Amino acid sequence: MIVCLIQTRMGSTRLPGKVMKEVEGKPLLQHMIERMIRSKFVDKFVVATSVKKENDVIEKLCRQSGIHCCRGSEDDVLDRYYQCAKSFDPIPEFIMRVTADCPLQDPEVIDFVVQKFLEKKVDYMTNSFEPLYEDGFDVEIFKFSALEEAWRKAAKKSEREHVTPYIRNSTSFKKYYEKYCSTYTYKLSVDTPNDFELIKQIFSRLYEPGKIFGMNEVVSLLKADPSLLEINKESIINAGYQKSLLEDLKK
Repeated sequence: MIVCLIQTRMGSTRLPGKVMKEVEGKPLLQHMIERMIRSKFVDKFVVATSVKKENDVIEKLCRQSGIHCCRGSEDDVLDRYYQCAKSFDPIPEFIMRVTADCPLQDPEVIDFVVQKFLEKKVDYMTNSFEPLYEDGFDVEIFKFSALEEAWRKAAKKSEREHVTPYIRNSTSFKKYYEKYCSTYTYKLSVDTPNDFELIKQIFSRLYEPGKIFGMNEVVSLLKADPSLLEINKESIINAGYQKSLLEDLKK
């Protein structure tokens, strides 16, 4: 059984409430859910948010969208993931992690990652990795046993807040990395107002109700009109994780 946990909260420091900002008449989180549930291989999608009251609006959207919502720690997201996974009976063998700042998620990319993960028989797999990120389409999948070990042993703030660094950095696990699109070089996650503006522009060009445009269409659009990339040219991939690494050093 594969359960995908969609990590989200309202309390983003650079763009508060970003997952509920609307594009083409719908919140970004709703767009993301509608796109991801087209996956052929993921058995269940679950939104994993925190217990803070400001996230009640996320749980309400989940109820309206017919998707399960788990709530846990605000800052110890690794614990949030672990407790959510543990709440299922039976406990899923495989956990997928995506973050709700990636509203462009493509079900074909998700299924590509699942297929490679199962084919390679590893503990952890991702399509987005330094320096060859597929930012905005990031997918990670790992065994529950790897998540449990990380939950027991991870001690650094960066490892607890960002869920998978302990797994990625440990020599205990078999890992595999492969991009879906070898030419992908873009920054399309939503962290800043300019990131959001770029996503609005992409949706305005490609979105049709009831249809799903994918990564290939996004890449074709950006190659045809590279001026769009000027909108968020100052944005940095994984700036939040880099901030957590610096905070690790202060301790």
